[in-house]
Amino acid sequence: MEKTSGNDIATFPELFDGMEQFIDEQASGLKRACLHLTLCAAAGGGLVAYLLKTCF
Repeated sequence: MEKTSGNDIATFPELFDGMEQFIDEQASGLKRACLHLTLCAAAGGGLVAYLLKTCF
């Protein structure tokens, strides 16, 4: 099996076209998912606190 060198990107740039855009889109999606998770956790925590306060 051949070892690959660090120059593969320079040798085959067409294989890596759009890689930066892909990474940016993935990071944006991850940030959005984290925001939704945080909002849901905060709302759920508030609901649980309210229910515990009213029941006990």
